[in-house]
Amino acid sequence: MNRRPDMDAHFAEKRRQYVRKKKSKTKGILLALMCIAIAVVWTFIGVAIYQLSKFNDPVVDTATGTEDVSPVSTTEAPIETTTAPNNQTLVTVERAQVTRGSLILVSELVDRAFDFEQEEELVTLYGNKSKSYKISSTAIKLNRETFDAVEAMFNAYKAETGNGDYQITQAHRTLEEQTSIYDSYKETYGEEQGTMLAARPGYSEHHSGYAFDMNVYAGGQGYSLGTAHEVNPIYGWIYDHADEYGFVVRYPEGKTAVTGITNEPWHFRYVGKGHASYMKEHDLVLEEYVALLYKYPHDGEHLEFEYDGVKYEVSFVMFGKDVDSIDIYVNADKTYIFSGENSDGVIITQIS
Repeated sequence: MNRRPDMDAHFAEKRRQYVRKKKSKTKGILLALMCIAIAVVWTFIGVAIYQLSKFNDPVVDTATGTEDVSPVSTTEAPIETTTAPNNQTLVTVERAQVTRGSLILVSELVDRAFDFEQEEELVTLYGNKSKSYKISSTAIKLNRETFDAVEAMFNAYKAETGNGDYQITQAHRTLEEQTSIYDSYKETYGEEQGTMLAARPGYSEHHSGYAFDMNVYAGGQGYSLGTAHEVNPIYGWIYDHADEYGFVVRYPEGKTAVTGITNEPWHFRYVGKGHASYMKEHDLVLEEYVALLYKYPHDGEHLEFEYDGVKYEVSFVMFGKDVDSIDIYVNADKTYIFSGENSDGVIITQIS
């Protein structure tokens, strides 16, 4: 068949249209593939961001009501594990801490016996103490924290007054020693009175190493601390300054119904600086102070006060049944101290 010139031109145009369509279709396919690839990449990025946010966000433990972050494996308490947003540090509190620390409440009245499984370092005062005070026996011991505070307090007393007549007469006691004292008091004063004058074995603060009894020994004669200031007003110094070193009069007059122990003006207990001053200012014994702290859960409002230029923030975390450890946040810029209350939870003190 003879082709006309206009037909050749027509076929040429068709071929050009075909090529354009082919190229257009190819470009469309490439563009679609690029869109799919971009969508896949952004999907992976979105999933990664979501997973990261889930890893960092606190999760509420329904059993304890506390916040939990990534899984933490610890064997001791407290252990710092990571730093969270807002300058908060995640730490783990172990249940073993419940029966340890300077705020543990040892009392027969509320059925809180001392946990003898604790392994506290005890310091024998004889051969280790300064010359700013006396001891009545070479066997007297205190735990390390209390011993250091005793040294600081009596050294300050000696520097201020030049006097060194305070004498520690009783400190740490074993179960056997407390049993002997308890039986002796009941035999001497009768069952009812004796049990009010001496704690039942296992329920004495002296087991903890945080408590001590004292008197005044001057001129070869001993004076009860409660009346020694009548001999010389200088001996009243301890009542004015003990809280500055972390000590309180544990069984004051007028608190027998709360403590179960009659007035003992010679019995001092270490609870730590700040705590001691707050208790003194608000006329609280340890039972009342611990009860107050129950009102300040760690995940809520904290008890805040200031003493001697130092800010204290105190809270409480409760251990649920069968819970062995709890992860909590503390302020990374503050020093934190854990102490159990010897029953259900741990008191957290943050200092700045």
